[in-house]
Amino acid sequence: MRGSGGVHARTASLLPGPSAGRRLAALAAAAVLACVHAAKPHAEAAGADAAHGLIARMSAAVGSTDYQGSFIYARGAQIDALRIFHAGGPGNERERLVSMSGPRSEIVRSGGAITCLPAGQPAVLLPNRAGTRLLPLVPDVRGERFPKYYRADLGGEDRVAGYRTRIVDIVPRDAYRHGYRLWLEESTYLPLRSAVVDAGRHTLEQFMFVALEVGARPKESDLAPSGTAAASAPPAEMPLGGPPQWRVEDLPPGFYFLRAQRPAEGPTQAEHQLYTDGLANVSVYVEARGERAPAMPDRADARGALSIYTRDDGAWKITVLGDVPRATAQRIALSVKSAAEPAGRR
Repeated sequence: MRGSGGVHARTASLLPGPSAGRRLAALAAAAVLACVHAAKPHAEAAGADAAHGLIARMSAAVGSTDYQGSFIYARGAQIDALRIFHAGGPGNERERLVSMSGPRSEIVRSGGAITCLPAGQPAVLLPNRAGTRLLPLVPDVRGERFPKYYRADLGGEDRVAGYRTRIVDIVPRDAYRHGYRLWLEESTYLPLRSAVVDAGRHTLEQFMFVALEVGARPKESDLAPSGTAAASAPPAEMPLGGPPQWRVEDLPPGFYFLRAQRPAEGPTQAEHQLYTDGLANVSVYVEARGERAPAMPDRADARGALSIYTRDDGAWKITVLGDVPRATAQRIALSVKSAAEPAGRR
């Protein structure tokens, strides 16, 4: 499961091909556009304003709307079915996500805490410092940087889970970020479907509601974790206690350093740094490679929208992962240097 606020716990397209009717409609639309070409710049500007207005309303809706329903989540060939219960409200937002396929597991969020109940394992209570919500693939578009590195376009209308929706495309302004396609319910602006897309607009990962009750507040029993009470997990990471001992020399435009921690166990130079552009998030892990571990060539992998790039740097292993294109993860990984090393030295 992957949350919407940058939690890296990490999807082949489910979009159907165009029917003959859709192809005819596309030809008709093209003919109409040719007739009104002179008005296009004004129409595009108005469309952009409307699209930005829709995603601003979406940001408010995901926290304030009561709903419950079932959705599918697809990453590559893997498809999962999940059920979500969400009770909105300022300062009192609660939700619970339950797997409906594979081993049963669930996640419960209440205030600043997340309770994880993995199948066959003890429950764990974790802090939710980033304010992550459980509905996946919902981008946070509230930051000031958003319009500089992304634009929003209107994408027509559709139906999802029986509700009429308006489609909004979030398009990156460069090659260092993924885009999104969002289906927003026309009256509440709740996202009923979301797809992360690459530069060719191919779907990398997506979720879609298949059954939904908007405005139906869940029962208390639907919001509470099942089974035994959760126990606090020992912290996997802790504050650095000083400045970072590693730096990224060639950060892609728009990304900035957010915070750094180090493992609770292991060498003091090991670090986990987090970078963001306000929407996309990238983690940099520096770990000891081990004295007997053989040196490995650089390795790149992708899992849905998640890119992973790993390289060895002497006694250290550097791993970069984030919901970004491979080129972004690679650029960051190749420019991680010890803070003790002079800047610019390669």
